[in-house]
Amino acid sequence: MDDASQSADGVSQASSQASSQLSVRQRWVYAAGAVGAVYLLFASIDVLGLGFQSLAGPQAEGLFGLAANPFLGLLLGILTTAMIQSSSIVTSMLIAAVAGGLPIAIAIPMVMGANIGTTLTNTLVSLGYVSEDDAFQRAFAAATIHDFFNLLSVAILFPLELTLHPLVRLSEWLIARMGDLPGGFTLPSPAGLVWPVRWGFGAIARYLPPPFDAVIFFSLSVAGLMLAVTGLAWLLKKLLVGKAETVLHWAIGRGSALGLATGAGITAVVQSSSMTTGLMVPLAGAGLVSLEEVYPFVLGANIGTCATAMLAAVGTGGVLAKLAFQLALVHLGFNLISVAIVYGIPFLRVRPLQASRWLSKLAAKHRWLAIIYVLGVFFGLPGGLVAVTLLI
Repeated sequence: MDDASQSADGVSQASSQASSQLSVRQRWVYAAGAVGAVYLLFASIDVLGLGFQSLAGPQAEGLFGLAANPFLGLLLGILTTAMIQSSSIVTSMLIAAVAGGLPIAIAIPMVMGANIGTTLTNTLVSLGYVSEDDAFQRAFAAATIHDFFNLLSVAILFPLELTLHPLVRLSEWLIARMGDLPGGFTLPSPAGLVWPVRWGFGAIARYLPPPFDAVIFFSLSVAGLMLAVTGLAWLLKKLLVGKAETVLHWAIGRGSALGLATGAGITAVVQSSSMTTGLMVPLAGAGLVSLEEVYPFVLGANIGTCATAMLAAVGTGGVLAKLAFQLALVHLGFNLISVAIVYGIPFLRVRPLQASRWLSKLAAKHRWLAIIYVLGVFFGLPGGLVAVTLLI
């Protein structure tokens, strides 16, 4: 690892130099943009909550009844996240929906599905090495280990949650403990900051009959969420990517615990698991890191991406803020328990390693298998099962 460490240090220094070239004015502009993105996130969540509230009554019962099948919710979470390519956007939407009246039992399977769908991004990054045999095999293995870990985690915790509800029980216990604190359970509500947006949409809604008001609310709030989360990740990446890469390269080869913590920390700071995993795949493709070193980083990214859900929960406010925060805790609990079970038990820990190595060897020999894998796992299989489920 001496040559690899030297190469990694060189890349790190180059990234730091690129980051340090930002002028003071540029830094202030990016920082102001990040504050604006957070405001847009809060405003979009507030408007999405209004949209769900406007569906109260028979329309809501029909919509919730359609998604009440937990298996269908899981598949929709996979499919939606694969299409949007951001679990942060999907979980933020679900948290806003819960704050607007969506039952939390419906949202939980979709959050689990979002964990699977988000792994598409780094798998697509690995396809950039498709013309190089050894590099493609290493990059594809580094990408798909994230896939297999999340698939195994869902395979274990999804039926467990349906039968014993450990995530709901744990989150309820935590919420109850917070309620025992001085002042009880409270979240800092941004309602006072976003009231101009709420007032504006309220004025528009008076001239729109149902369900057209809800359609407008949904369309604009989802667009706002996508712009806010994507923009925030881009702006923070501009501000911090050099420092993040420096930390990442420093942590390479220094143990799984540090790798896990670094992956979680970087992802929480830059608000994008795609960046963390996207950095590791090229390093793996170049042979600078081993698959065993990539493994804890991507698991840390799973945990760090929950920061966006927590931020979204703070942005809900209102009487259902507790339920929205509970869903954020469920998301965090799912990722922490997944690491404890799958990575903590040696028998299970090696399964994603074995599966990713096996698939990458096949894909290196038959490139078309990689395309079939991506289209089948993230689109064809969940899309087909959703269609069959709806028909049944």
